[in-house]
Amino acid sequence: MYQFYYSRGGKQEAPTYRRRIEDVFHVTAIRPTMWEEHCLECAAPLCFHNCSQYIARSDGRCMRFYDGISVREETRGCCGQAARLRFRPWANLMTILFPSVLVPSDYLAMTRKNGRLGKALSLLNGSALPRAIRWQGIRTAEYLRRGKLRHLSGGMPEPDAFVFHGYSFEAENFRLVIEVYHDGRPVFKNSLELQPGENLHVVGKNELSPACWQAGNLLKVYPENDREAEIEFLWCDFVQGERVQTAQSADKVKCVVWDLDNTLWNGILIETDDPATLSLRPGTAELIKTLDERGILQSIASKNDYEAAWKVIERLGLSEYFLYPQIHWGAKSTSLRTIAERLNIGIDSLALLDDSDFECRQVRDALPCVRCYRETEIPALLSYPEIETLVTEESRNRRLMYRAEELRGRMMREENADTISFLRKCNLRMRIFTPRTEEELLRCFELVNRTNQLNMSGRKYTRESFEEMLGRPEHRNFAFACEDDFGAYGIVGFGQYRIEERKLLFSEFAMSCRVAGKYVESALFSCLLSSEGCSAGEMPVIKTKKNSLLRRTLTEIGFSICEETGESVCFRFTAELKNRELVKAEWKV
Repeated sequence: MYQFYYSRGGKQEAPTYRRRIEDVFHVTAIRPTMWEEHCLECAAPLCFHNCSQYIARSDGRCMRFYDGISVREETRGCCGQAARLRFRPWANLMTILFPSVLVPSDYLAMTRKNGRLGKALSLLNGSALPRAIRWQGIRTAEYLRRGKLRHLSGGMPEPDAFVFHGYSFEAENFRLVIEVYHDGRPVFKNSLELQPGENLHVVGKNELSPACWQAGNLLKVYPENDREAEIEFLWCDFVQGERVQTAQSADKVKCVVWDLDNTLWNGILIETDDPATLSLRPGTAELIKTLDERGILQSIASKNDYEAAWKVIERLGLSEYFLYPQIHWGAKSTSLRTIAERLNIGIDSLALLDDSDFECRQVRDALPCVRCYRETEIPALLSYPEIETLVTEESRNRRLMYRAEELRGRMMREENADTISFLRKCNLRMRIFTPRTEEELLRCFELVNRTNQLNMSGRKYTRESFEEMLGRPEHRNFAFACEDDFGAYGIVGFGQYRIEERKLLFSEFAMSCRVAGKYVESALFSCLLSSEGCSAGEMPVIKTKKNSLLRRTLTEIGFSICEETGESVCFRFTAELKNRELVKAEWKV
């Protein structure tokens, strides 16, 4: 469901879709959403008066999507809807995670009811009533609707997948970030690479975390690095169900799954006194490398002891080629299902290479869409039509891309016991530098004027006064940008200080709310002290209505108060700040 009643868009030509969610995933239940227009840097209503990105919506709030969210009927979409929007910088599509799942028919009825309410709110929004009355009427209806959604029965059911189906109108690839927040802190993050045109992704349960089904958490979806992007959403939902299995094989093999004993190598590991005597079958090394160049992924399904088998694979110099290897004593059909789910590809695009008639029959019986090759076919395999592909630069790098995805999936499969363990897995990195280009300086100007919760002075600058501030004698200006394994944040902070008696004395500091709670501050201030050869620093913070978050954060990470009045508080700090090692900081002069 969507907050479509602020839409200003007219009729637009609908994109052409060739796929359906039903092609790859059978949905049995859906977690309800109420997608609304929000800002990653929100400090309303103060930011309405000083933010360079502010454009008034009809209710006076900030328009974060160009022309709002435009909804049309589309049979391929969730509940028969498609929602088209164009993200402005700092925009995000946000919903609360409500405590239930609904079967599709019940969710369809709820969506239609919401559509009737939305049409009434559209009429209210477009009426001649004073803006304050229109805004209050819409907000009251939204508040009551959220209350009903929060009281849905069903506890906190676990989703089986997150599904995305939509269309990118951009000319190049970019990443769409999916982030879950609990009590203002990030607890889950993933990202999907969207290519121009139609995109369909299924993120399996193994790549999710308990945060994804905890009622009350916030789910945010936005393009990485403040990118402006136009997308039509058909599905963007946590669902229950199962992947679709077909009896027919795909036209092309995307992944060859190797057996080990008497297939990859000569001999049977468990019957060998000395594993060092096991050697590769003739032609296997060449086949593995050629498949890799063609962009065909490879994995392992073998009934063996994992540690013993993997040592042999490492000795043979082939460990880098195999993604999500399944080496255990379970059924190979189960292994193949796991591999397809981890790679996020159709199981009909897998092929098993095995020497055992029994194993091949078991796989064909359980998964008739999977091709099975015998070890005797190794010399001829590259000539098979389903294996023949062009070698390109992209194909050569495909395994590396999936290797990065494998690392991310492994991190997400581990239970996030707390925020610290989650942040450690995100591999957050920070680059500190002196802003010089017009684009960098404009972003710093926007940050200082827009951010209120993590703003040291609360002062709002004109372009002229900001340039004067930058030119203060004996002061150093710095900015910092962040990224993690799921995407880039862009420039998220600006500051200024001078040095006296080996102390950093701050005169300005502002940071984006997007990196709040991630211990970026700890790494930043520790790195600045170290880079400047200083032993301590001081930051006088002017108390404002909005920057209590900054004051609380500084205290939590190890700042001490050296002086406080009713209007300001002066903090002192050293390099020994809490969890500074969670973020890798680098000062680029």
